[in-house]
Amino acid sequence: MQIKDVNRCVYLDIRIDDEKIGRVVIELLEADAPKASENFLHLCRGDVTLKDGTVLTLEGNHFHRVVKNFMVQAGDLTYGSGAKLEDKVGLGGASMWSDGLIKDGELATGFFEDENMGEFGSTFNVAMANSGANTNASQFFINTYPSPHLNGKHSIFGRVIHGKSTVRTVEYERIDENGTPLRSIVIEACGEWTEDLGVPVYNASYSTLAGDVYEEFPDDDDHFDKDKSSESFEATTRIKDSGSQLFKAKNYLEAYLKYKKALRYVNEFIPDIDTDAEYAPKFEDLKKKIYNNLSLTCINLKDYTKAQTYATYLLESPNITTTERAKGHYRRGVCLYEFGKYEDSYKDFKACLELNPNDEAVKSKVKTLENKLQDLKDKEKRQYAKFFSN
Repeated sequence: MQIKDVNRCVYLDIRIDDEKIGRVVIELLEADAPKASENFLHLCRGDVTLKDGTVLTLEGNHFHRVVKNFMVQAGDLTYGSGAKLEDKVGLGGASMWSDGLIKDGELATGFFEDENMGEFGSTFNVAMANSGANTNASQFFINTYPSPHLNGKHSIFGRVIHGKSTVRTVEYERIDENGTPLRSIVIEACGEWTEDLGVPVYNASYSTLAGDVYEEFPDDDDHFDKDKSSESFEATTRIKDSGSQLFKAKNYLEAYLKYKKALRYVNEFIPDIDTDAEYAPKFEDLKKKIYNNLSLTCINLKDYTKAQTYATYLLESPNITTTERAKGHYRRGVCLYEFGKYEDSYKDFKACLELNPNDEAVKSKVKTLENKLQDLKDKEKRQYAKFFSN
């Protein structure tokens, strides 16, 4: 029996500004691209010191170019590492065979030859960026969309096996007109990866409660037929239900992440009423439930800005029911109260009470705000009286 070689893997831990995002694990295609794989492994380990004393490492390096529905790029060790990007970012780089970053006033890139000039018909290939034939150094990219126009032009040396949602988060970052991210996207740690190191992710929940086995981003999932509204609706509902179970367990952060994921699926798969009269309203109803749940979850997380936003989204939704409208006003009223916007908060609680006149909790909120607003008016009168008496 022939034993298949096991490829080594590396990891990149990504943060955006001061927020940890997660880990990307890349399997190296050592048999197909031995030189590129060796180079990238050492760049991740940070165990190569060049003749000029430079320690080559991807740690601290920035993703300097992002193109949505195409790719994310990093690895300019000359101009793309450190506190901020330099003006020449994208023009530098150095391989483990370089003498140094700068040689005789010019870039000392240590170019190595092309390998495995494969096809980009699938996503999450990891390949060398180049400026022509045999100009590989340290810059690399991950394609996030099938890119057949790149076929035969770049050395493919790896593939992402874990942390696809982290790559997608990088891909969806806001950029300027040159494709440069507006926030700092940094590889804060990297190295050789083994399974015992795990795959920490900070902006997603991997809980499988309620049968959520789906990828964080719909484009990456293959568990159901995306052309069938019935199957996409079932998947989205399971994700939402997973969030609800986490909420009941008071795991509010993971519940929030699940509801955000469910909303992502709704926005991806919701059909037009003209093309699917059965499932269009079902998706709309599900979307309203998710807005409501997101608002409540954010209140529990004390993130009142987001909670207010989702409550407003709910109130602005089409075909909203009386119960949904009452909940939207109540949730927004809570947020406005926390912001000290007592008059606006009073208006929302008053609107909620009109829709739900027998709710004692709402009556209490209205009464509390009436007293508070009256106290503020009385205080203002006393201040004016004191001013004019002087």
